[in-house]
Order: sequence, then C-alpha cells, then structure tokens
Amino acid sequence: MAVFLTGDTHGDMDIGKVEEFSRTARDRLSRDDFLIVLGDFGLVWRDPPSEGEARRLDWLEAQPWTTLFVDGNHENFDLLYAMPEVPWHGGRVHEVRPHVLHLMRGERFEIGGHSFFVVGGAHSIDREWRTPQVSWWPQEVPSEEERRRIARRAKTLGNVDYVLTHCPPTGCYERYRQRFSGFWGPSDEYTDWLERHIEGTFAYRRWFFGHLHFDLPLDEPHTLLYNQVFDLDGCGLTTFGTDVGHCPDGQAHAFEMGWDPPAPGERHGHGFYRCACCGLRLER
Repeated sequence: MAVFLTGDTHGDMDIGKVEEFSRTARDRLSRDDFLIVLGDFGLVWRDPPSEGEARRLDWLEAQPWTTLFVDGNHENFDLLYAMPEVPWHGGRVHEVRPHVLHLMRGERFEIGGHSFFVVGGAHSIDREWRTPQVSWWPQEVPSEEERRRIARRAKTLGNVDYVLTHCPPTGCYERYRQRFSGFWGPSDEYTDWLERHIEGTFAYRRWFFGHLHFDLPLDEPHTLLYNQVFDLDGCGLTTFGTDVGHCPDGQAHAFEMGWDPPAPGERHGHGFYRCACCGLRLER
C-alpha cells in the first residue's frame, strides 16, 4: 500500500499532474494505493454534471488506485454534501464514485498504514467576483457548529501521523515569507482558527496543505503542494519532498516560476521554480 499527495486540481484545469502520474505509475499501483488531492478538487461542480466532469470522474474511477480529496474553497458544497455518506477506513466520506471519495471534515482515517486527520475548507479571496450558490458557497469554511465539533475531536486524538488541510494555519504564513521571498498568501480568521484549535492540540508527524499554488517544503512538519505529487512512502515513483533549505549565503530563496516548452513529440511542456539568487530549480 502506498499513499501519494498532490495539490489543487480545479476540475480539468490542473489535472495534468494526475494524468502524468497515471502514465508513469499506474502499472505499479492497485486499489490499495491512494492519491489524495489537498482541496479544490473541482469535479463536483455543475448540477447536473457537465459531460466533461462526468467523463473525468469516470476516468479517475477507471484508474488502478483510489482517489481521495479534501474539500477546498472552490467546490459545489450543495452537490458534495448531497453525495452518499458512508463509513470508510475509520472515518466518514462522501462517495462521488466507488473509488473517488471525499474525506469529510474533522474525520480521522487509517489509510495505507498511516493515520490522517482531515480539516477541509478555506476562504475564497475572489468571492466578491463570484455568484453565491453558482460559483461560490458559504460552506467553504466550517460553520461555528462544525468548528466546535472539529475542535472537540482534535482534543481527543492524542496523536496522528499526518494532518491534511486545504489552507495552512496562520503561523505558516510568516515562516514561509521568511524562507521564500516570493511567497504570497493572506492569512485570515479561518487560518487563525486552525492555528488556535488544530496546531499544537495533538502530536503529528507532518502537515500537508494546498491552496497557495506553490510547491514548497518548509520546515518539518509543514509542506505546501500544488503541481508535485508527493511520495509519502518513498516508493520511488515521484521525487518531490526534500526540504530545500536556504541559498548558500543563508538568505531566503527567491523562487520565480518558469516554463519549458514541450520537446518534439511531447504534448505538454514542463513548469518549474528557479531561485533567482542561487539558481536552484524545483520541477513542477
């Protein structure tokens, strides 16, 4: 059993990383292996589902692994919460397809020999330009009642191996700005809540999150994922995950995004981040 994690897929917009993962890893995986999307899954969006959404969900269901996702801020929560709710691996999930499952908020799961605590949701910074119940849903962050329930559950955990969220706790923001000068991302009242009620409430080995559209390891235990697929069990199928440290002079890396055009015969190009100071390159 193996577990892999990646960042936002935004429906079909950013699912190319999953397609690439399928091309390179599918022959070595089974239903007992898992790919987890850290929010903004985006394939439960239209009512009724568009042809493209249905086709993409069917494609995921046909993959040899099991796809799991945390909810982000860009989800149709009316549709998502109407999906069948079933027990699964110690917690509760919404069943989008038999092997495409939404990991519900405040649930603890045993997956691939690891324990996970999941807290989805985030504020949309672009909600002023979105339409309620059409392209934005107020359930994007937990209600006060949900927060009380999640906080009570967190106090009973003792320890878990991994925390999975869409956005990070507030304390991560300043640490990222100190480490990576090009980092962006506003903290808010919900990230403050995560800092007060989740961070430090129980012991964990590592915290993974998405939302901020970068691939940046920070410190143990926080890692931000977007386009990389993180190989949690060290199977050798993907390479990202090493803490990249500082520049040789001790300063923060100044990562800039770049793009290599596709080589002859390739369908897609290759995105990357390169430090403007020392030249360190991270492949997307």
